[in-house]
Amino acid sequence: MGTPDFAVPSLKLLAAQYNILAVYSQPPRPNGRGMKTIESPIQSTAKKLNLKTMTPHTLKSDDVFDEYKKLKPDVVVVVAYGLILPEKYLKIPKFGCVNGHASNLPRWRGAAPIQRAIEAGDTTSGSCIMIMEKGMDTGPILLSKKINIENNDTSKSLHDKLSDLTAQILEEALYKYTKGILLPQKQEIEGIKYAHKIKKIESEIDWNLTALEISNKVRAFYPFPGTFTNGPNGLIKIITTQSNNDVHDQPHGTILNIGKKIFVACGNKTTLEILEVQKPGKNIISASAYLNGIKLSVGDKFGI
Repeated sequence: MGTPDFAVPSLKLLAAQYNILAVYSQPPRPNGRGMKTIESPIQSTAKKLNLKTMTPHTLKSDDVFDEYKKLKPDVVVVVAYGLILPEKYLKIPKFGCVNGHASNLPRWRGAAPIQRAIEAGDTTSGSCIMIMEKGMDTGPILLSKKINIENNDTSKSLHDKLSDLTAQILEEALYKYTKGILLPQKQEIEGIKYAHKIKKIESEIDWNLTALEISNKVRAFYPFPGTFTNGPNGLIKIITTQSNNDVHDQPHGTILNIGKKIFVACGNKTTLEILEVQKPGKNIISASAYLNGIKLSVGDKFGI
């Protein structure tokens, strides 16, 4: 059971080693400028692998549950499916339902663990394989592995690393668990943190935050939903930034210096360097290229 790109390496790996009775994915959705109905990456991959594919809109109907029961699975693997499994689904497989989750549980349970880890300034992330239970990401852990979050990691780059890592440790966990070699361990009760779903309203930059907090948010929200600010020349997306040690005494959002980069005053007297931006409907460009095409002066303000 899975839906987005994140789950594809796990499906491919398992399909090469196990008899997969069925693949569940969220149904095709309208997407893109033309709002064309597009299959999910997991549905598309399953079809290429000639696997039986199910795309129910909900798991709450009796018909869907009856069909699920008839499969009589030994184990159900769930990776970024996006639909909550009713408790009765968890009781059907012999070995239960096993979930691959992109965080160091119990930190960052929930919908957006990758983005929230970067936004919070975490230095590590990881993947956990757990036995699913009624609570959200509360089940006992079979196997976990940490990786470092690099200073230049975005949610995209970390997503790709954790997608592969999840597949790798899922392979080991599933084999050892079903052979009785690996026993589930209860999650720690300290350090619980929830990764709430990203809302578009969070995309606008708050220049009252420190430069490091803003830089972390820019990385966390790239490529989706992105971060933006309003300025003298209208809205721009902020693509790449870094914080520096320069201090200032200017109002937050004030342009402190311009050149190859744009230097902006942030909270706690910190300074943010903007390296790349994007105008609405245009390509990503360097800050210096952006400055060539518009009139922006020291003392102007973002966030107006």
